[in-house]
Amino acid sequence: MRHYFPGILLLFLFPFFLFAEEPEVKRERIFTGEGLYGFMNGGAEQFLEYGVTRLVTRDLTYKDEEYTIDIYDMPTPEDAFGIYSLHIFKCTRADTDGCMDCLSPYQLQAVAGNNYISVVFPSGSEAAKSHVDELLRLYIPMDGKKNPRIPDILKLTPPYSGQLKFLRGPISVSGVSTSLSKLLENIPYTGIWFIADKPGKRYKALIYLKDKEVTGKLKAKLSEAAVIQAGNNFIYMKGEEAEKEENDQGDFGF
Repeated sequence: MRHYFPGILLLFLFPFFLFAEEPEVKRERIFTGEGLYGFMNGGAEQFLEYGVTRLVTRDLTYKDEEYTIDIYDMPTPEDAFGIYSLHIFKCTRADTDGCMDCLSPYQLQAVAGNNYISVVFPSGSEAAKSHVDELLRLYIPMDGKKNPRIPDILKLTPPYSGQLKFLRGPISVSGVSTSLSKLLENIPYTGIWFIADKPGKRYKALIYLKDKEVTGKLKAKLSEAAVIQAGNNFIYMKGEEAEKEENDQGDFGF
């Protein structure tokens, strides 16, 4: 009969806990609901449109590098992806961690289940960048098992980050497309998957609607050529952004 020394058995079973370096948390704050207004200086309306329920923010040191990690609890993976999709720009690496993620020179953003996560490393150093993935995994499982389901009708392939947005309400829609925002006036919808061709000022939008009656109302506002596919509670359409007015500084919002 073989005998195992208890310490060796523990070493085999729990290597992570024995060797992982613990971050030094310098400050932690928790915000819920309307409390986000005081923290975000006017940017909370967009998060509240997506139904954010809680934000945990931590300033910490990990392997001699400074980080700030913000973890937002959202109602669904689609809401988490939606708010994430509005905040990523020019990813140097996207969707490579087994989840939806975007690495930029000073920040890693990711979606894990119902969480939208932002990790900022102000130094922008290669050392900080090299440790940011492992730091994130200390707080959030990044296995991709609870990623939002991208509708098959869109016929997209990864990486999704940077080419797809999910819009929940009028704030997010108006920030992305003036044309679509005007089209959806007085049309109740539950969510929109949005793909933009920015150079051509064209877009595609998969719009989920309240019911068959509302779907018919929206369809009546569209030309036959604009409708890619339609069902009882959705329309997949293509559109074009109107020419800018003289004082209009907007675009797709990308």
